[in-house]
Amino acid sequence: MATLVLFSGCSLMSKKAPQIEADWAFSGKMAIQNSTQATSFNLDWVQQNERFQIILSGPFGQGKISIKGQPGQVTLSKGGQEQSADNLNNLLYRATSMDLPLDYLQFWVRAETRPGKAAKVHRNEQGQVSQITQAGWSVQISDYFDAPLNQPRKLVFSNGGDRGKLIIRDWLPTSPLP
Repeated sequence: MATLVLFSGCSLMSKKAPQIEADWAFSGKMAIQNSTQATSFNLDWVQQNERFQIILSGPFGQGKISIKGQPGQVTLSKGGQEQSADNLNNLLYRATSMDLPLDYLQFWVRAETRPGKAAKVHRNEQGQVSQITQAGWSVQISDYFDAPLNQPRKLVFSNGGDRGKLIIRDWLPTSPLP
């Protein structure tokens, strides 16, 4: 009986995707839209524990926007001008009038829910997260990188008329944030 429990425990553990540590980075492309506007951009995100840097740019690096943050302080820099807010969602809403769940996206890109917030999670036949419903948003994760990484590659998130699509090109090694 103990052998059966041991083997079934190993089986359950092998289905769980390996977790990326608190420091992670990815490069990708995002498209967002609401009822009045739509845009797409390249996205480079570096996360080190609670600190992050996000670089947004158009084709060939045009229109580069840098966002740096930590809990309680987020700053957006573009063309020598800066805007600040207490969180990423508020900053982006003020700058673009688009309601995006970026404070949640840092968890969803790793197929996790934001801690301390109610969520529903659905898994596919391989045991990977295929849908997250949290804070009024529905997140579909339809593609993953192959083993050993097993991290999401394609996410679509929506809440009413607000919608986004993220395709992660690469999960990258992290380097120290400035």
